[in-house]
Amino acid sequence: MSYTDALNRIGLIDTQLAALEGSSAAAAALGTGGQTSSTATSTSGSGATSFADALASAQASPTDASTATPADTTPVTGADAASDATAPLAATTAVPVTTAPAISGAPTTASPVTLTPAATAQLTTGQQQFVSRLAQDTGLDPQVVSAWVLAEESGSAATARQSTSNNDWLNVGYTDSATYGADDSVWSDPITAADATAGWLEGENTISGYGTASAGVQSILGTAGAPAATQIAAIQDSGWASSGYPDLPALYAQMSS
Repeated sequence: MSYTDALNRIGLIDTQLAALEGSSAAAAALGTGGQTSSTATSTSGSGATSFADALASAQASPTDASTATPADTTPVTGADAASDATAPLAATTAVPVTTAPAISGAPTTASPVTLTPAATAQLTTGQQQFVSRLAQDTGLDPQVVSAWVLAEESGSAATARQSTSNNDWLNVGYTDSATYGADDSVWSDPITAADATAGWLEGENTISGYGTASAGVQSILGTAGAPAATQIAAIQDSGWASSGYPDLPALYAQMSS
């Protein structure tokens, strides 16, 4: 505010004070007295404000009233409320992110494994389900697994075993000296049997009373995704069968036809 504007404002204040004093005097003459007289006296006293005080008060005004921008009184709603600095923030709740634990024998492929016609022709229904699931669980070639299962049980022996709901198709726990875990309930279903076998191949103790697989047996799963010949060689060299499965390559050739 300029010096001239300040003087003009002071003049306006003086004029208003004079008018108030005149009104107070008129009211006193008419006998209105009381509270009005007291108020007039108080206001008159403020009229004695010094020129310096009035000038300081006028200069303290940061903006000329004639140029001031009126406050926006439009209510804040909808999307504007969300962006307004004074709008309350919506409460947020942290959603915990959890990761499903690894499950023994969980499928490693997106869809069930399909066996060849030659495999389904030679395997019992229980063997077929077992082979498909074990191939899913381990990533081994399903034709390699089919040949492996046939090397363990085939023909009438496989049919007789299925009739007893024994789905331990790779004979896990069967040794030259004893049989371990034969009464375990996991063998009653081809799927749970395959999952238990996959877990045991991974080094887990999934067979009651049998313990974990040897390092040679566990190395079989290390060939998953490798050529079939590599997987067959790992099975032959694992110590799984004392014979070393000499017929496994020929059985694989039959399953692949």
